[in-house]
Amino acid sequence: MGPGANVAEGGIKRRPIGTTPDRRVREMVSECDASVPELDLVHVTAVGVAREIIKSGQIEARRCRVFGRDLVYAFVARPAYRLPDGDRKSDQVSRFPFVFVISPKGLGPPHHVYPFDSGAGHSGRYGDEVDPTIYLEDYELAPDLIAAQRLVTWAFESNSSYFEGDIRPGLTNTLPFFESAARSFLTIAGLAATGSNRPDKRASAIEVAYARHIPLRGNIVLVIMPQQFIEHDGKQNTPVVTALNDMGIPWEAYDWRPNETPESYMDEVTRIMRAFLCRSGQL
Repeated sequence: MGPGANVAEGGIKRRPIGTTPDRRVREMVSECDASVPELDLVHVTAVGVAREIIKSGQIEARRCRVFGRDLVYAFVARPAYRLPDGDRKSDQVSRFPFVFVISPKGLGPPHHVYPFDSGAGHSGRYGDEVDPTIYLEDYELAPDLIAAQRLVTWAFESNSSYFEGDIRPGLTNTLPFFESAARSFLTIAGLAATGSNRPDKRASAIEVAYARHIPLRGNIVLVIMPQQFIEHDGKQNTPVVTALNDMGIPWEAYDWRPNETPESYMDEVTRIMRAFLCRSGQL
């Protein structure tokens, strides 16, 4: 897919080939000390997809329609991804959320880091308040995980505020009007804040992408899934339980019921994730 191709009306456009990104957001964040602990990463998918991931033993890099290359996507700490048809009821457990919590320690440098879900921005999910003169690449941070810690420090002050999506009060007022990209980011991030009238947690969930497969063994520190996917009516999903045990991967479960929507479980998934981060000293 070429730059700017298939971008939805109101979406953040890719930069034309041959033009240079404005790096002011990257520079501003890079000047900040990283005073918060490193956070684990979160990859959210559907149960049916997770079944195949567990079987293969790795999260495979797949073709990204925005950047035109094979990537694995994750968010820093927050299970903010929205599943396709997430607002439609279903009685198929395969359509419901499954979360892989990834330790970044053994992954090496990422391919890119963005301060929000780049795909949602490119497709126009953040509305027409986004500055239309700022290109997607202008928001990109340095391609290392310390950039995520610096962004949390600069924009949120603490990991707890970042997890809730609450930008540091008054931050926008400290920026000159000519800092267009940074001010536009804060406009986008405000969609994730507590009490937003158009809430979208993807709007300030830090996106990390890797241009390679991620093996489960040694990298996954927790999975979150429906209880009924691993056990139902006294019967156990032996292949999945055995595979997770063999790889040393612990799990937590939420109580699933048929004919609800996948999105209706994201609050419970978020609660489980928050509790895990607190127990592990990350929040």
